[in-house]
Amino acid sequence: MAECCSNLFTEFTFQDLTNAKPPSEKGVYVIKIKRKGKASPQEMIEKTKQLISGISWDLVVEFIMSRIKRLNNIGNCPIIYIGSAGTQERSKNTLKDRYEELSNRHTAMYPIWVLLHFGWELEFGWKKSNRPKQEEEELKIKYQKLHNGKLPALVAR
Repeated sequence: MAECCSNLFTEFTFQDLTNAKPPSEKGVYVIKIKRKGKASPQEMIEKTKQLISGISWDLVVEFIMSRIKRLNNIGNCPIIYIGSAGTQERSKNTLKDRYEELSNRHTAMYPIWVLLHFGWELEFGWKKSNRPKQEEEELKIKYQKLHNGKLPALVAR
């Protein structure tokens, strides 16, 4: 896997996504592909669509698929998400909280679940920061400069 932008994340701590232990502090975080599975993004999207179409509730299927289709954006870069925790002045949201949200309400949770289901190995990386929103924006700008203006695969704007 390409290490096209690894120099942007040298100050980050990385741990396996399924059992990471980020701190209860403000900061910036990334989700990184450690090892790709055998199924391509297209295969994973199609199989997931077949599975969830059984829900028979178009509104739910459309919402979930809008998130899952972000898998099509995965290329050679291992960084697939950049985010921050504790961006509001009085925010109690921490890196640990954002990590836990990947299991129940994060915008990237559905595609992450699909990647894990299909055997992809992911890492959760973080860096503590007193100015997480600014650092997130700076990281995204640097990332885009290295990737022809594109954001990480699971980031949607």
